[in-house]
Order: sequence, then C-alpha cells, then structure tokens
Amino acid sequence: MPKRATNILLALAIFMLGGLLWSRAVLSISMGLMAIYAIYYLKREKETILSPLFIWSICPLVLILLGIYQEGFNPSNLQSLLGIMVYPIAGITAIAAEKYSFTKTISQPWIHAAMIAFLYPLGWFVLHAGDAFVLYGQGKTLPVFMDTDHVRFSIFLCSALLFTLLPVSNARYKKISFAILLIAILFLAVRTGWVIAALIIAGYGIYYLQSKPAKNRNRTRNILIVIITLITILAITPTVQQKIRYTIYDWNNYNTKGYDSTYSDGVRRAINTVALKAIKEDHATAIGWAAIPSTMQQKFTRVFNGQSTQYGWPFNQWLFWWMGSGWWGMVLFSVWLFYPAWYGYKYKNPYLIIWTLAIAFSCLVETTINYQYGALLHVWPLLVCWQTFKKSSN
Repeated sequence: MPKRATNILLALAIFMLGGLLWSRAVLSISMGLMAIYAIYYLKREKETILSPLFIWSICPLVLILLGIYQEGFNPSNLQSLLGIMVYPIAGITAIAAEKYSFTKTISQPWIHAAMIAFLYPLGWFVLHAGDAFVLYGQGKTLPVFMDTDHVRFSIFLCSALLFTLLPVSNARYKKISFAILLIAILFLAVRTGWVIAALIIAGYGIYYLQSKPAKNRNRTRNILIVIITLITILAITPTVQQKIRYTIYDWNNYNTKGYDSTYSDGVRRAINTVALKAIKEDHATAIGWAAIPSTMQQKFTRVFNGQSTQYGWPFNQWLFWWMGSGWWGMVLFSVWLFYPAWYGYKYKNPYLIIWTLAIAFSCLVETTINYQYGALLHVWPLLVCWQTFKKSSN
C-alpha cells in the first residue's frame, strides 16, 4: 500500500506540474485530484489532521473573508476564494502523504520539470539571439511557459533550486542540478528570481556554516569555490549587465520625466504611490477585494492628470491587503505569512525560513499570492520544506 500511494502521489505531482507549465485548466483539475487523494488516504489511515501545518493551511479561507463580506460572494470574490483553496488542499495532502515520501515525491519531479521548462527560453534565445538582446535592453525577458508569466516562472526555477539543497536521500545529480538552475535564473534576467536565488544561497550558506565544524577544511574550500563561482558568473553574464543598466535607466527616467507606461519599475512605483495615496487621502481601506480595481483606476486618473491604467491592484501584497481588509487584516495576513519562518526557526528547519522570506520579498514588488501560479508556488514548496525533517519523507 505505501508503494502504491507513493506512485499515485508521483503521478498527481507530474500532472500538477504539467498544468503549472502548460494549462491552467489542468492545474485546477490536479488540485481537485489532490484533494480526493488526500481525503481518501486520511480516512483509510485514520490520520489526525489537527496540527500547526493544517491550521496554517486553512487560515487563508478565513482571512480571505475579510475582503469578501463587503460585497458578498460576487464573481470576483468567488474567484479569489477559489484561488485560495490551493492552501487547504496542499495542507491536507502534505499530512496524508507524510508517510508516503511526500518531500521526495514532490521535489524530485519538480526539479526535473524546472530544467525541462528552461529549455524553451534557452531554445528561443539560440534561434532569436538578436531579438533576445533587444528584449534584455528593454528590461524584458525571454518567452517562458506559464502563460509567459516570467516573474512566477522565475519563482518556479528558484523553488527547484531550493529543492536541490534538501536533505533527500537517494536524490541524484543534486550539485549539477543546482548549477544548471542557478545559471538558468541568471540567464532569464528576472530580478525577482535573482534576489530569491541570493536569499536561498545566503540562507543555506548560514545554515551550512552553523552545521559544519569551524575547523573543517572542506568548509573553507567550499565557501571560496561558491564565492569565486558567483563573482565569475556575474562578471561574464551579459544578461546581468544589461538588466542592471536597464534598472538604472528606468529609475532615472521616472525621476526626471515621471510616469511612462512603457517601463516596468516606473509603473510599479506609480501604481504603489496611487494605492498609498488612496489609503491615506481617501481612506480607501477595508473596501473589499472587488472594489480595489475601480478605486485604483479612478485614483490613478486623478493623480496622473487624466491618464488611465490597466492595473487593478498594487504591486505590493501588503498594500493590497490594507486596501481590501483594513490595517488589521493586513496585520493578520502578515502574522500568517511569517508564521512558517517562526516555526522553522523553532524547529531548526532552515528551508522553511528561506522560502517564507523568499515569497515575502516577492510580495514587496508583486501581489504574488493573488495569482493562481503565485499561490501554488508559495504553498507547495513551503509544505515540501515543512515536511523535510519528517523521518518518513526522506
């Protein structure tokens, strides 16, 4: 039975990853199948689900109501509610599959899928090198899977990068996989991915230094190798250099000319400025999720002299929660978001801390958890890390 349950979980994981890369419909179906799997094995094994992991995973269902009660379960709010269902589904699956090698069964195909998915932008670069460098110079990146959502795709690559560091037994080619994924993240030239990769390396480096004896010769050698390798990669990677130049240009352009919809950083600054003004000047707080788009667009038109915007919420998860649920909702959201980091600190699980901080960073410049891809890339890697030190998951 354990072998059969593990094989079914593996098949569902591959199905989920296929949906993540190629089809939202398949991704949604996979969540339903995961729920059926979890409920079946929870009942069969008569497992108890009351645990910090389960409580954390169902909290989003309560928190989301803080922005729904204002207008009720209209189509927009129902969409938000459906999107957040991935958290309890992932939670009960992690509990049900704890004894069925949950960490290894999810993390290994995840790593393989990330490396396979990278072949698409790499192949496009090889065939369209000239166009690719033009895109880099404009602050853009290469075509990717996941509906060309390059920010979420970079988070996907980073989650796979973290998985290569997990203490999973019998996992092959971990060092090679780590190197390939790190190069892929740099090559893709998405700054969110760069920062998350840096957090992963720094976080794991601190854990590594603490776990190895200070006089261990291999420790010093490994640290020097990593530092030299990273400096070399940064120095010779043209995508890194172009992205840095674009970033400086974009910020200078906003500071001298103001808002320009053709740039990325300036747009983010403008949208977040409008959101903060709406909160402070118009007291647009606790207005509900459905009211945020119209509030943002009306305020944007007033602030920027009649110009319009296509964006319906801020590029910051905390501003979004502040507008939709009020400051108290934002505080509760923050407690929920950072709880896994505290749990990881308490039980000496560095991977849980790293991924919590990684997603929190992304939430500073994106409303990561508002998107189907973002919510899935938050919860599944987090729960894989949560279950890492369970004896049965290795």
